[in-house]
Amino acid sequence: MINESLKVRKQELVRNVIYDAAIDLFAVKGFDETTVEEVAVAAGVSRRSFFRYFASKDDLLAHNVVHYGDVLKAAVTTCPATFTPLQVVRETVLTIARGASGHSHTRQVIEIAERSASARQAHTSRMREVEDNLAAAFATRLNSISNFDVQPRLLASLTLTVMNVAIMSWYRGDCKDLVAVANQVFTNLTRFISDRPNSTHSEDDLTPRTKPNVLVRARRVKIAS
Repeated sequence: MINESLKVRKQELVRNVIYDAAIDLFAVKGFDETTVEEVAVAAGVSRRSFFRYFASKDDLLAHNVVHYGDVLKAAVTTCPATFTPLQVVRETVLTIARGASGHSHTRQVIEIAERSASARQAHTSRMREVEDNLAAAFATRLNSISNFDVQPRLLASLTLTVMNVAIMSWYRGDCKDLVAVANQVFTNLTRFISDRPNSTHSEDDLTPRTKPNVLVRARRVKIAS
């Protein structure tokens, strides 16, 4: 059992070495212009070893997306049972933001994808898998029969959308702190959801809110758990 654990850790280490070397090369030379042979040499492994860990350059570039999905799923799973679905979305987004902002390759990977259509396609090729797994995590929390039910699917899509908006806003320089950007995006989202002055609501849906010299009513929004 110990030997098996060491073997898995060694494989993960080699996989990460290859990935790191590839990202550095893609950033300097370009995704399309870099060959598998060059990645293998930079990583200090043989071409054969490269294909033992990755099926292609596309598969390699999608590697961090798979990891991203694992972290997302873990964040949803570990949120307190008392959290509402919307609280889980927020905490998941903030968890990813804290980790991504300190990861050396986050900005590099975005730049690589921005410069190459094929790199962009490769990077997003496993996002459906990420969304499926994230929906499954929400389905478990909601005791849904399937991760294809509306609520877990909506929450998974919402989480990914908020995260993507935050990361791209951070990448384009709107704010240097990704966690602060994520908070701002989520604050805007909740305001958009709750601020619907032209809608018609029942009395049970309304909560009074006082502003200077004006008593207004706003809809209280809560995603059913």
